[in-house]
Amino acid sequence: MRWRTTLATVAGLLLAGACGTADPAPATTAPATAAPVTQPPATPPPATAAPATAVPPIDSPATTPPVPASVTFTGVDGVETTVTDTSRIVSLNGDLTEVIFALGLGSQVVAVDITTTYPLETNDLPRVGFGQQLAPEGVLAFAPTVVIGDQQIQPAESIQQLRDAGVAVVILETQTTLPGIETKILDVAEVLGVPDEGRVLADRVNGEINEALALAAQAQNQVSVAFVYSRGPQQIFLFGRGTVTQALIEGANAVDTISESGVFAVVPLTPEALVAAAPDVIIVPESGIGALGGLAGIAELPGVAQTPAGLSESFLVYEDGFFLNFGPRTGEALRTLVLDLYPELEA
Repeated sequence: MRWRTTLATVAGLLLAGACGTADPAPATTAPATAAPVTQPPATPPPATAAPATAVPPIDSPATTPPVPASVTFTGVDGVETTVTDTSRIVSLNGDLTEVIFALGLGSQVVAVDITTTYPLETNDLPRVGFGQQLAPEGVLAFAPTVVIGDQQIQPAESIQQLRDAGVAVVILETQTTLPGIETKILDVAEVLGVPDEGRVLADRVNGEINEALALAAQAQNQVSVAFVYSRGPQQIFLFGRGTVTQALIEGANAVDTISESGVFAVVPLTPEALVAAAPDVIIVPESGIGALGGLAGIAELPGVAQTPAGLSESFLVYEDGFFLNFGPRTGEALRTLVLDLYPELEA
């Protein structure tokens, strides 16, 4: 599911009074894009359809029956879509997949994109490629009755080709704030015809988030935190304003020092930007650790050794989806982050 590792306790930073923000970084950052970005640019393998044997038989729908009455939903792209059958769902975002499964509709999902890592049973589902580089052929191979994604899904031409083929495609707004998680859950539930289940799930997640926020508010001092995303030595990014990491870090009553230094969205890491941000703690995703040669590779990233986090080896590692997917596990993820940053709050 998820794991975390600390190479030095954050409590020592607090006792030393290492907190606050740095002076703004030089003007080397990019402006925020119209569509919020929660994943960095990537060059994944081309989207290809899985072997036919991996596709649930079209004449054998999932055990949960399709929604008996049609649902009409207007997506963030302004397109009004009528969904009459949810027996064969294709999810184009890992966070949306988590929501679908948490709503009890996992048996109706026939394929997902490569960002889906949770729940574990999705490991057996075929992939349609990378939603941000969508190939319509890879989706149509699974005869979906409804395709659901958010506004990061590109290109628009591929989405239109799916619609031209008669597939109901719903594009939701990308949510990058904690209150937006409720909206995401309720939207997915509405599209898939289970609004009551959506309300129950949203209330549960909201309760967990609010408990984590209340716990974070008890921290006496703030640490500064940076999120560094790596897919290997040549693909290293900083996450700044308008990303889910900003919401999580600030929700944990810490300073998102990358956002505070003026970085918008996702930008390539530069030593100058990281050193200027001067984080006390650096968070990295689990997926990049192996490509960096293990935990020791974090300290060797450009600029890390010149930061307070690098000098004290204060690093936190989380499974990608646990930290980045805004959805059913966000309350748990936020609480975990709070206690990793402020272990003195552990009851």
